[in-house]
Amino acid sequence: MTRRFLFCAFALLRAMPSLHSQVTVHVDGAQWEEYPLVKKIGLYQTPLVSKAWLDRDFPKLAELEARSMRYEMACGKDDLYGQPCVVGSAERPAYSLANVDYLLTHAQKYCPVLVISHGYTPTILQSRPTEWSGFMDPPINLSSWSAINERFAQEWKNKGFTNSYVEVWNEPDLKDGFFTGGVDEYLDIYEAAAPAVNRGYPDVKVGGPAGAFNWWHHSLVDRVKANDIPLDFLSGHAYGPDYSWQINGMRSALNSLGRNEAEMLLTEYSPYTAAEYQKDGPVEKAEAAMTFFNALPGFLECTDLSFVNWAQYIDPGFFVGDKLGLIDRDSGARKALFNAFKLYGMMPSDRRRMSVSGSYVKGLASASPDCMTTVLWNTSTNEQPLSIKLDSIPFGSGTLEVYHIDEEHNSWYENKNGQLTKSRSEHIEISDGILRLEDTVRSKGVCFIRVVADNAPVLYPKVALGTIVRTHQWFPKRTNTASYALFDPKTWTVRLSSNKDATGLALIGIEATRVPNVLKVEGLRKGIVQRRSSNSTLNIRVDYQDRNGEYVHSVLYHERGIYHGAYVPTSMGHKAHTR
Repeated sequence: MTRRFLFCAFALLRAMPSLHSQVTVHVDGAQWEEYPLVKKIGLYQTPLVSKAWLDRDFPKLAELEARSMRYEMACGKDDLYGQPCVVGSAERPAYSLANVDYLLTHAQKYCPVLVISHGYTPTILQSRPTEWSGFMDPPINLSSWSAINERFAQEWKNKGFTNSYVEVWNEPDLKDGFFTGGVDEYLDIYEAAAPAVNRGYPDVKVGGPAGAFNWWHHSLVDRVKANDIPLDFLSGHAYGPDYSWQINGMRSALNSLGRNEAEMLLTEYSPYTAAEYQKDGPVEKAEAAMTFFNALPGFLECTDLSFVNWAQYIDPGFFVGDKLGLIDRDSGARKALFNAFKLYGMMPSDRRRMSVSGSYVKGLASASPDCMTTVLWNTSTNEQPLSIKLDSIPFGSGTLEVYHIDEEHNSWYENKNGQLTKSRSEHIEISDGILRLEDTVRSKGVCFIRVVADNAPVLYPKVALGTIVRTHQWFPKRTNTASYALFDPKTWTVRLSSNKDATGLALIGIEATRVPNVLKVEGLRKGIVQRRSSNSTLNIRVDYQDRNGEYVHSVLYHERGIYHGAYVPTSMGHKAHTR
């Protein structure tokens, strides 16, 4: 019998600094810090790519700890990769999805979550099929558009693209680029597509509008509420250092939606504007690594932001000047930005307290039982000497590794060194859990320090407890201070926190199939968990379904001393048996 399980875990100008002033850094490995360094920074791949580039560069995804990949299908732009994928006629569409399947299949080998953009208008539904810009017009037959979306969704289901998202269109609010219609015409397109996606693949999450701006979020929510249309998430894009306007716009609209389970995704982001991500610009240089790390803390604070898809993975073709990728399209070289992603993937998720003197050097630190890492980045144009103290290292001996990304190290554009190489590596004995060292972080550069215990296991092992069908999240308050629950689909790790609030609900569910008969769950608790009312609980709930999706029963495994016998958890629709 095929069984499906649902697991739920509750719970003014300033003088430049002197070249000789030393920046002191202290990392306290015994003190936890919000927010965890989860790997929610994924990637965005455009259809401005070739199969040869995919074969050359997609295996490099294995070096990164990216959890998501977004792909824009670009239907109707028949000169791009994977197109035309819809041929025939409006009455009898036919499909050619092999190339799209090829890309998505290879992406999912390394990024367990896919975000697939269903757009634009296929040639058979264009009002101007002989003109290149015809893809931007609304489809002339919404019934056929609906059927095409259903067929796409069936394909993703058949290919096993589980725990994934479907966006309806891409930047429809950017009139000069991707859509000639207005907001009402886009809402008609969404209303025709979203239910069809659900019919084709009930487990996939569907949403939009993948907005270049935040003008249409409320309009989409209003239509969804009025006509009872599926909406599992809102998505938007941001280019330039400030993305708060997009986050705030999505949060406002989701609050209006009134459904705590709806998510938000930033499916395209780059800290650079169009004038800056050109060939020979800062995006190609070592400072892009510094800019990447400088953006991270803000994203991590947004615990209700499911994924960020960094624009882009491989430099786009066609637009010769655009060079915002992690990979150089012509040579396949790993840029400094790629190496920054790689370093971040080497950091444990559990953050540790850090203090840094001065205003120009910023940093993050994290640790696991077998590893402690510190990354420091220099926002100034002067070299910054460092005096570093790592405290409470949880092991007695290991290897010290130091990496730099700057004009002289690990920046392919400037020094032709695309492979991430160490500046220093040596075996060390750690006395009293303390390690002191001195180093330098250069202008707009990065210094990364890692101490790894002898015989340390893989930091992020791929755990195969079953096939994750879908995650279920809950955002009772959409603020940076609210309680949260985070899940890593690669390692099956859940992190629950009341965050800055004294009380709150942290809940996440994992729906999975092919789960073993016996599961071992290990927990690590930091801080005090108290029973403050009859609703206090810390538990794992398992819901069982049969092969037809019908409920069988539930079991609640709870923390003794916190769970109150009067509490009856019914949030998933069925009463649970307590244990």
